[in-house]
Amino acid sequence: MKKTIGLIAQPWRKEKVEEFKQVIEKASELGFTELWSGIDKDTVNEVRSIASLTNKLGFYYFVDINPAVLENLGASPSDLSIFKKLGVQGVRADYGFDLDQLATMANNDLGLKVELNASVFPVDDLDDLLKMVRNTENLLASHDFYPWLHTGISLESAINKSREFHNRGMPVAIFASLKNGERTTVEHLRYLDIGVSANILLNTRVIDRILIGDPLPPYEEMRKVADVLKHTKIRVKPYPGITEEEAKVFGRDFYDVRVKETTVGLTAGGDNKIIPHNIVRRVRGSVTVINNNPNYIQVWVFKDDAPPDPRFNVIGEVIDEDMEIIDRIAERTRGTFRSLSREDLPPVTFEAVQ
Repeated sequence: MKKTIGLIAQPWRKEKVEEFKQVIEKASELGFTELWSGIDKDTVNEVRSIASLTNKLGFYYFVDINPAVLENLGASPSDLSIFKKLGVQGVRADYGFDLDQLATMANNDLGLKVELNASVFPVDDLDDLLKMVRNTENLLASHDFYPWLHTGISLESAINKSREFHNRGMPVAIFASLKNGERTTVEHLRYLDIGVSANILLNTRVIDRILIGDPLPPYEEMRKVADVLKHTKIRVKPYPGITEEEAKVFGRDFYDVRVKETTVGLTAGGDNKIIPHNIVRRVRGSVTVINNNPNYIQVWVFKDDAPPDPRFNVIGEVIDEDMEIIDRIAERTRGTFRSLSREDLPPVTFEAVQ
């Protein structure tokens, strides 16, 4: 499934609507294509104004609904026409709807998508719902966000829940907050750099859409999320004395990624003259390069300690925060048995940092 990134807006902050629109325009330039917001009868004009812009930019704009929201807007599961008139493309069924109502909404003739709540929807009911929907491409899924500290779900729970929807063809969205921010789905990721969080989430292979949960994010934070569509970036502290040949591992795209029990191996074609150098004990986070292999640049990152090996030059170490990406990185073999199912995952790059 195609991977996408998005934002949230808060139309009830009426004095900020123009600022939201400015951020959306900047985000569009970076490759963002989705927007989520709430809606109620007091924010209809603001939603319409935002939707006017998102339509011009080609965004998918979806809004949160529940039975009370529909009643206040004069809508119902069988009549979602107000959302079409406002210019939004989807509705997210937050809570309060039974299977018949969800199927009715998904079977609309307005071209509206219906998002299931991936955090709470009972997965045992998924197949029954799919049988009731004429065009299952109308169904997507998106998680909740949790603004209160210690209330988010675990990453394992998010992966397990997402897999049920993703494997049935429903692209899954999740919210990631800025570091120490509020609106995150996964509690643990609340405390990480959002670029790291986004890389971890994308590499789960079952989460397809990442939305920045905090409103009005700074441009640099949006850029970090946009970068995950281009690269899975791993930051490395090079050791003093690294050679020019060894430094060829940085800034290079590695498409062939092999996940082992205690290591991750990455291979790229390219001439090199790496000779044995700094043959020392490897520890968790060690970045090594194979010497005397003239036709390939082969990097191994260690997830556990290992004794010295004359084939492995130790050239640096992954920064602590990015080891979470190494622990979650997806395998994407590009050798004899090319993995077509992972073509949507971006290559891995190593970035040298101080």
